[in-house]
Amino acid sequence: MHDRLSDDLARLPQLLAQTSGYAADLLSGLEERPVAVPPAPRARRELPAEGKGLAGALEEFRQHWEPGFSGSAGPRYLGFVTGGATPAALVGDWLTAVLDQNPVSGLDSAAPDLEREVIGWLRELFGLGEAHSGAFVSGATASNLVGLAIAREWLGEQAGVEVSEAGAGALGPVTVLSGTPHSSVCKALSMLGLGRNALQTVPTLPGREAVDPDALEEALAALQGRPAIVVANAGTVNTGDFDDLRAIAALRERHPLWLHVDAAFCSSPAAATCRSASSATAPPTSAGPPRPQT
Repeated sequence: MHDRLSDDLARLPQLLAQTSGYAADLLSGLEERPVAVPPAPRARRELPAEGKGLAGALEEFRQHWEPGFSGSAGPRYLGFVTGGATPAALVGDWLTAVLDQNPVSGLDSAAPDLEREVIGWLRELFGLGEAHSGAFVSGATASNLVGLAIAREWLGEQAGVEVSEAGAGALGPVTVLSGTPHSSVCKALSMLGLGRNALQTVPTLPGREAVDPDALEEALAALQGRPAIVVANAGTVNTGDFDDLRAIAALRERHPLWLHVDAAFCSSPAAATCRSASSATAPPTSAGPPRPQT
């Protein structure tokens, strides 16, 4: 083992305490930190011949990089959708790195059970039925990606193809309808092979960002029975407007559509993607037409 790494491990409790103190100082100074720091040209630095260890790297960050970071976690930052994490969330991120679990497999860890329990609590919190399930992803953009990936598989089912085997090209032309879609939806469609051009914007209600349900039904009717993906919005980024989710969900009785709800600003965690068999009123959700009652 390299001497510097060995030294870091031997002094790890002390170094973690040092880092914790540094983090506390950063948090206590958020009100004085600039809310935005215009980027300045930086001369390219050569790759160092040797590492500096944890203490050296921390000092390097403090001197060279920290002054250029904005106060996005502070109370005066009104830019992007960031904001400060709660103390519990902050500690959760730290412990996630410390424990470094593989949550995909339940063979050697309780991590998947922890995720299922939290999803279950969210289901209870929002009064959802047992049909609702979900998984946590890395953030809001990834949530849209995963939800629309499920929608892509549903389109494959309607066309009688397995997209995971045949590829997105086997679907043919795809239509995605939305009133005020976020840019991450376009990004997801691009990454999923459905293409940005698949997205068609639908007129919104006068003076609002919420989609006009009548205009949406006209767009669906124009497809003459061809399945579509509808991206509804629960709290748009610009104004926090909500689509009428119940009215949109009712359209599934008359038109073949997959309903995906992009919950940018609402009471539901943006990083959870849920699939429902019978309801589309709990954002963020991806849901297909109601299944026949048995």
